[in-house]
Amino acid sequence: MKVSGFLIATALVLSVAACAPKGDKYAFQYVTFKETLPFHQGQDNPSCSFDINVLKAHGTDTVFADAFNVDISHFLFDRRTTDVRGAMITYIDSIINLFKEENREEIRYAREGGFEPRDIDYEVVINTEVHYGNKRDIIGHFINMYQYTGGAHGGTFITCRNYRLEDGSVVTLDNYFKPGYEKVLIPVLERKLLEYAECSSRDELDEHGYFSNEPMFVPENFEIRQDTIDFIFNQYDIAPYSTGITTLSVAEDEIRTIIR
Repeated sequence: MKVSGFLIATALVLSVAACAPKGDKYAFQYVTFKETLPFHQGQDNPSCSFDINVLKAHGTDTVFADAFNVDISHFLFDRRTTDVRGAMITYIDSIINLFKEENREEIRYAREGGFEPRDIDYEVVINTEVHYGNKRDIIGHFINMYQYTGGAHGGTFITCRNYRLEDGSVVTLDNYFKPGYEKVLIPVLERKLLEYAECSSRDELDEHGYFSNEPMFVPENFEIRQDTIDFIFNQYDIAPYSTGITTLSVAEDEIRTIIR
């Protein structure tokens, strides 16, 4: 079963908000869907809850806008298309279909076992914003996503996609830093983590919930800001869920020798 076309069209059209004046070379607007969709099957009353606010590019530089929109559609909604809105609709439909299938399976399992089926609830919250980076003409698309798909708790994930304004290409570790950057960056990140956690040694990190016995690494998840590069470690990357998300900020001047 798909979400009502009228429902989606209404929710999306009424909640598109421009983030820059029409005619700007680099302009963005929100495509939004916010709705709780209940399903009644058996004796349970589960629901899907969506609160999605995603920026799409619509500036006069169509090369950048198309590249930006294709990347974010694929990254968030698993579709390579410039139509962010269409990709979002397909994504929502897939979540609802998955939800209904799991709900039917839970009811079947409960009936066979002679007990009441449990409620199955899905919650998806996505918010994004753009940040202009340094003087290298880079923009970062900052994505904050929360998902609950059952279990003890949901999960929050922060991701930044960095793009070059000249062509919309994605900035990666390998095309932003010089070969061998790990040898310089890893010691810096180790020191930054000790400062962040207010620890004097890696052994002490255990007391603050970090995986002190696992080697430090340079995450693919980073944001290029005005004067710093923020390296983002999500839950379970270097610490358990309870520790949360760790962001280590490194001044560009400190690692300028390894930047291309």
